[in-house]
Amino acid sequence: LHMSSYRTIGPSPRYTRTIFYPNDGNSRGLLDEDGALQLTQKESLLMKQNNGNTKAIIQDGDHSLDGELVHIVETRFMQKQSRLLELGLARLVLFQTFCLPSMFYQTSNNFIWIIRADPNLHPAIIDTMVQSMEGKKNFVLLGSNSNPEGFGRTKSPFSDFMQDALVWSGNISLVEEAYEKSAAGAVLLETRLDADDGVNINFIETVQMEASKNLVDSDNAKESKQLWRLWCIHSTIEWHPLNPYPITPEITAANQTMPEGYLVIFSDKHQCFTPGLTFGYGFGASRASLGLDHLRHDEINKKIKHCKNTTDGIEVECVSRLTELAPGGAVRARTTTSAGMKNVLTGDETLDSRINPFKRHPANKKLTQQYFIQKSMWALMARDFAVYAPGAISARDTIVKRMQFIAEDNIKGQCTAGHSCKNSTKAMLMKISEVESGDDDDGVD
Repeated sequence: LHMSSYRTIGPSPRYTRTIFYPNDGNSRGLLDEDGALQLTQKESLLMKQNNGNTKAIIQDGDHSLDGELVHIVETRFMQKQSRLLELGLARLVLFQTFCLPSMFYQTSNNFIWIIRADPNLHPAIIDTMVQSMEGKKNFVLLGSNSNPEGFGRTKSPFSDFMQDALVWSGNISLVEEAYEKSAAGAVLLETRLDADDGVNINFIETVQMEASKNLVDSDNAKESKQLWRLWCIHSTIEWHPLNPYPITPEITAANQTMPEGYLVIFSDKHQCFTPGLTFGYGFGASRASLGLDHLRHDEINKKIKHCKNTTDGIEVECVSRLTELAPGGAVRARTTTSAGMKNVLTGDETLDSRINPFKRHPANKKLTQQYFIQKSMWALMARDFAVYAPGAISARDTIVKRMQFIAEDNIKGQCTAGHSCKNSTKAMLMKISEVESGDDDDGVD
């Protein structure tokens, strides 16, 4: 569908979820009289403070960079996929449900979040993102399909970093200030965060404390120009709109349905997960200091030694797992919006029982026991990610109802420039696109 076939509505209040759908006669009954479906988040994120949580909420105010450390969080959103509206709208829902609140409520505000989105995105998506981040000067939304590396470390001018990017929100002067500090040799932290993932609200503070000890405050930090260290999440929480748990007699008897979706906590010591993956460079160090031309996230544990995480002395040239954020260092939404479709359910119980790693292991008690503590796990989500069940209910409703059409768009986005290209992924998406997604089958009879 051509982008001009879509209608938008006026601005929505902050933290109100406004989802825009095609107004072309094929909207499948999801539009209201104004041509838009509004899913209001019933529980405002501000309830986090009202519910007596004692975590410090950092107010933005006149944001400035502190100390000798520059921390950049980088997120990509729908780059080179602007015409895939179903996919973009679904990813917007996940961004607002999981990614944005986890960043908004970080216990440290000493970072800059740079989000690069396709400059040709539908205006409704852009406007919704801008409204969601209103007032956060260190949340910088750019219209750009470029992803320059080495923030300030390449010795190129700031204009080269920006290229032809459009500034949609945030304080770009703050980014330039950070860029110049990095170019001058300040300690640099670069964190990766996908738009459908979130990190523990203590993440920024925790990583910066470790970086301060190992890369900033150590006696020989300024003497050496090659100090570096990596950090990755130790354990993650996955959010599934469909039931990922294997069918066992106990689970079948319980017959528990979760309108907010299902959570699974797990850890894989053999790899670093992408959300929260952070590269830290000491004074003057850069990616070249690692001595590796290319390093994928699934290669880190094979090519980089593990830090011992001792309390005495510093540790550099190693990768550290953030065990202090367990059991949930990051949350990952596993839906048909995923480029790689890892752990994503198709809704076909026979197929899922064969290919899904959770469904395949009914004898794994550590896994199946989590099915019976979902309410406690959702309390953990609220405490550690500022993600609440009511918002997840809206997200799940959208993802499940639109699953077929999201899959169709995701197929179109496969194997395009800068995106995943796997036959197994395309096969899964084809299977989903062939199934009517209106059947809310949770895999438990």
